[in-house]
Amino acid sequence: MYHLGAYYLLGDVGGTKTRIVLSKNLKKLYKVFIFETKKSYEDFLQVIKRFSLSKIKKACFGFAGNFNNKKEKLIYAPNLENYQGKNLKKDLQKILRSKVVLENDTVLAGLGEAYYGSGKKYKIFAYLTFSSGIGGVKIVNYKIDKNIFGFEPGHSLFLLNQGKNNVFFFEVEDLLGGKNLEKFLRKKPEKFKNKKFWKNLSQLFAIFLVNVSLFWSSDVIVIGGGISRRLDFKILNKYFQVFHPLGWKIKILKAKLGDLSGIYGGLVLLK
Repeated sequence: MYHLGAYYLLGDVGGTKTRIVLSKNLKKLYKVFIFETKKSYEDFLQVIKRFSLSKIKKACFGFAGNFNNKKEKLIYAPNLENYQGKNLKKDLQKILRSKVVLENDTVLAGLGEAYYGSGKKYKIFAYLTFSSGIGGVKIVNYKIDKNIFGFEPGHSLFLLNQGKNNVFFFEVEDLLGGKNLEKFLRKKPEKFKNKKFWKNLSQLFAIFLVNVSLFWSSDVIVIGGGISRRLDFKILNKYFQVFHPLGWKIKILKAKLGDLSGIYGGLVLLK
């Protein structure tokens, strides 16, 4: 993994996959490395050490979780529990001997879609990722909207009424997140090919998107993430309009950059 020359390093550490990309000029991607996300924080650092053999000008990493105010540590990361509380920024800067910028992985993906993907033509849009968990970000005028705690639409609540007196509250992620779908299906969701199941899930997801539109009032909603490939976007758009109480005409679009949305967002942030 040794490469001569000086590079910018872009990392996207999700609950399932980690992507590390080298760029020579923040315009084009030079080398792309993809591997299973390490559950152990120490194992993750060992992987990063391989890239320290090259000269790293500057680095940007997206992680699946919430950071503290200084963007140094993950304070909540259910899919990266062993990373929580560790001084990510300090450790990564020490290994790479360069400045490191940290951000939520979905925020970077939304930024990537704003400059290079499906959000390119829109001044206000919501980006959602549907993978191990469900994350989101609101982009306004090609910038991350101002916030205090980040954006966590996947933790909003769903109320299900089953029978006369049985009312259950679920977080959206508990119902639709890939990690929990895998437990229910007993296989990777993206490998489950039952059309009826995905039709029903697309309808359920459309209801969730109605809530996103009501809270964020965006031009469009862009959907990315590995499991989003299984969603039926015709059904999403149809049922979004059926369920929407105010009848707002908002398009639901598929992300254009695929698994590299967050990497392109890192390019934007480092520029």
